[in-house]
Amino acid sequence: MSRVKTVALLATVAIILAASFLVGAFFTRYGFDESYQAGFEPRPAIMPEAPTSTPAAKGSQFLADQERMVIYNGYISSETKDIAGTLDRIRSLAERCGGYVAGTSRSTFGNQATADITIRIPQDKFRTSIQEIETYGKVLDERTTSEDVTERYIDMKARLKNLQIEEQSLSELLTKAKTIDEILRVEQELARVRGEVDSLQGQINYIERNVAMSLITVNLREPPPPFTPPGMDWNETFEIALRGLFGVTRGLIVLVVSILPLVVIIGIPAYYLTRRKRAKPQSKE
Repeated sequence: MSRVKTVALLATVAIILAASFLVGAFFTRYGFDESYQAGFEPRPAIMPEAPTSTPAAKGSQFLADQERMVIYNGYISSETKDIAGTLDRIRSLAERCGGYVAGTSRSTFGNQATADITIRIPQDKFRTSIQEIETYGKVLDERTTSEDVTERYIDMKARLKNLQIEEQSLSELLTKAKTIDEILRVEQELARVRGEVDSLQGQINYIERNVAMSLITVNLREPPPPFTPPGMDWNETFEIALRGLFGVTRGLIVLVVSILPLVVIIGIPAYYLTRRKRAKPQSKE
């Protein structure tokens, strides 16, 4: 029984201390200690800089129908200590190979700077450019993709040729139209065909540009900073500990004063009733 009583007593003390801590924290949270709150205001988050892009343009290169039409894309993620210098080297590489920079962006997350650059490179320089960029830093990720669009390109060229023939026929028919109704119907059909010709020609030009100039996207980031243990401000730590002790003590006082009337009203009658019940069997003996 003594062991059970000891465990019960320890559990009661632990519950009282936990309740005191919660009560003290409640009073601190809701304005009873404004000086304590003032030292722990949350710091505003550091937002990354907004990326900016500066795309450039260049003329397209037309390939013959019988050649394979393949679109090459590459992605490299690299770690380097000199982001600005690496960006300049990639720009220089693009200009040296006859390409151009399609877009760049720079940002900072915490203490780590990052940058992205996208370049267009002639297809025949794609592989060598990828290999050279990999030497600019520590490669974290590298991917290349290729898409064969030869059949789609040939189909578009054939459809374009048929539409151009139809456009030529409608133009000749327009010169022979005699009535206003015939002229309007031919012009309407001619406008439709010319719209399809322009749309199809735009898609063909887009494929030719992407085949002629391969896309390479490079992500650069600084190495993560080495871990440094945080400094210890002993005065601040001691002050926080004292405030915590004061909060627990205040909570304990509030808790005792709050439940004392209940202990007096309920505890004393319960105590005497328990003593009477224990005393009755002894009197019978």
